[in-house]
Amino acid sequence: MGTKTKLPASILFVCTLNSIRSPMAEGLMKQKLGADIYVQSCGLEAGELSSLMVAVMGEKNIDMAAHKARTLSEISDTSYDIVIAFTEDVEEAVRAVFDDSDTRIECWPTPDPTQGAMDVRAMMDNFRAVRDVIEMRIDKEFVRL
Repeated sequence: MGTKTKLPASILFVCTLNSIRSPMAEGLMKQKLGADIYVQSCGLEAGELSSLMVAVMGEKNIDMAAHKARTLSEISDTSYDIVIAFTEDVEEAVRAVFDDSDTRIECWPTPDPTQGAMDVRAMMDNFRAVRDVIEMRIDKEFVRL
């Protein structure tokens, strides 16, 4: 059996617009470990709430309808234990902000589910796939079964 890493006290998920990937991660993490970890999300910019994100998170009994997009510049606290970026561009911006801190920064490259086929069924499948990839990564990294 491998050694288990200690859970961080705080985690910040960052994506481009804080409207799909990072709120998904925030919602999943809060559902799984919210009592044990302080969890937030933000984006490089503030995007519009994605109704498809709200719908696929609702399938997991996570209500994201009240999510309000925040930007990285609005995050005044840089004392997070871990910051997880969902693209390399976001990782670069995060490194600049957290440059003088002890924060561990990781990049979990995750595709934008709005790319590709634009019919609703295909987009819902894209959103579900991104949600499920993020959930598997959270389970692998942080959830102790």
